Amino acid sequence: MPGQSPPAAPPVRVAVWAVHLVLPLLGLWLLLAQPAVDIEWHDSVSHFWLVLVIAGINVVLGARMSAAAKFRGDARLFLVSLAFLASAGFLMLHALATPGVLVHHANMGFDISQPVGLVVAAVFAFASSLRLDGARAAAVLRSQLALQAGLALVILVWGLVGQLDLPPLSARPGPRDVDGPLTWIALGAVVLFLVAAFRYHRMHRRAPAAMLVSVLTAFALLAEATLAVVLARKWALSWWEWHVLLAFAFGFVAYSAYVEYKREGSSAGIFDAITLEETARAIRAEYGAALEELVTELQERERDGVTESSAPIAARLAEKFGLTEGQTAVLDRAAAALSAEREVSRRLGTLFHHYLSPDVAAALLADPEQAALGGSVVEVTALFADLRGFTTFSEGVAPGEIVEMLNRYHGVAVPCILDNGGTVVQFVGDALLALFNAPARQPDHALRAIRAALAMQRAVDGIAAGQPDWPRFRIGLNTGPALVGNIGSETLRGFNAMGDAVNVAARLQTLAEPGQVVVGAATLALAGPSAVQAVPLGELAVKGRIQPVRAFAVTGWTPA
Repeated sequence: MPGQSPPAAPPVRVAVWAVHLVLPLLGLWLLLAQPAVDIEWHDSVSHFWLVLVIAGINVVLGARMSAAAKFRGDARLFLVSLAFLASAGFLMLHALATPGVLVHHANMGFDISQPVGLVVAAVFAFASSLRLDGARAAAVLRSQLALQAGLALVILVWGLVGQLDLPPLSARPGPRDVDGPLTWIALGAVVLFLVAAFRYHRMHRRAPAAMLVSVLTAFALLAEATLAVVLARKWALSWWEWHVLLAFAFGFVAYSAYVEYKREGSSAGIFDAITLEETARAIRAEYGAALEELVTELQERERDGVTESSAPIAARLAEKFGLTEGQTAVLDRAAAALSAEREVSRRLGTLFHHYLSPDVAAALLADPEQAALGGSVVEVTALFADLRGFTTFSEGVAPGEIVEMLNRYHGVAVPCILDNGGTVVQFVGDALLALFNAPARQPDHALRAIRAALAMQRAVDGIAAGQPDWPRFRIGLNTGPALVGNIGSETLRGFNAMGDAVNVAARLQTLAEPGQVVVGAATLALAGPSAVQAVPLGELAVKGRIQPVRAFAVTGWTPA
């Protein structure tokens, strides 16, 4: 969560990482403290091929970083690539200057090539760990070609001077690789490497990534290698140690890159964890754009009735946005999940519409929060209908015939309600309750309810004509304020309406004759007496109410 510190790394992992860094220092100390142990091994040919292979591997690694930096347009990744290329380039010069192979005598180029390379690499490593926002990053990217060309030119000229055995690189060396002012410069490089490693560790704490761990470990090992270059005697075991440290430093990053490549299936994004936050945001934006386009295409396919695999879409979008195979696989799984989710939503929508009135179902699908318990007071017109004589009818027939009769009646009654904008709230045995003006608002809800009730009676008449022993609907309508909303419990609830207006509608229905529609005065007044043909029934006493209710039997309505 924002504001919280990232979780600490597991103690075991920290201990293993620390051992990797501490053991070389302990080994170097032991060799330097015990000269008898720090034996000399002088093998020029083995040194030449070993160092050349290590340098070659690191050149490939640095080149891949540089290509990724250019592809992403990222200043930090570019500077890291220069750190690796500088170290690799000068390591190669160190190999080429090995005495007794290509150059036939001990020379200064062999001694100082790698220390100089490590100093240059330390500067780039330190620069990459700084804040590179806005203008700084832009300045680095503008200098990209110049820095690459400059580094390549220095390495090329250095190599030519060394192979042609020209001064100053042809000069006779001292007993150590580093001496004089270069010693202090090399120690400064140690500090720069360590600061860079510390800063990358902080980046890893904010956004953990294996590649960040490998880079900070590499910088820490390069710091130790630089220290060994300063302190070790040539061709002694302590001197060979810094060669091994360089191999491990490059190997950590190469192995992490290989693991990332195997996971992603592509080299496109293996160094993305090193990039600046602006680049990371751009990568996420690209991936988000791919997902948005994926959703759009899936929606279009759904409208067109296309059901084939979504894999070709994911592959095309991956090529368009430069996604890795791993990201493409995620995109493909997202497409499958979205298709499955839309199918589930479609089925749920169908089920909702089977078990809920369409207006209620549509409201819940559009805004699930409307399913919360509670409601609001709304003026409604309530329609109650039940079958007069249903109990007597049920006693004389089989249950199957009861279900058949109810389904046929409701099968014609419900469309009459829905066609007039009503909401069927519930079925209770042979009775049903419908609301008008809820949840959708309808200024003419009273007239709509009257039209629906008359249409119901006409539709049922058509069925009852062939079934004279079947009971008939009686319908009561009333208008007034009611509490409309979700009633029940946290685990089970239903859309309903409560209030005196609804109760009066239920009582008017019990006073109606089979085939009759009885409405309260408020309903008739709102519908417009001129638009409705009605017969006054006077003031009727209804059960549970002290005041009588003025009621009317509706016989028809006049279209506007």
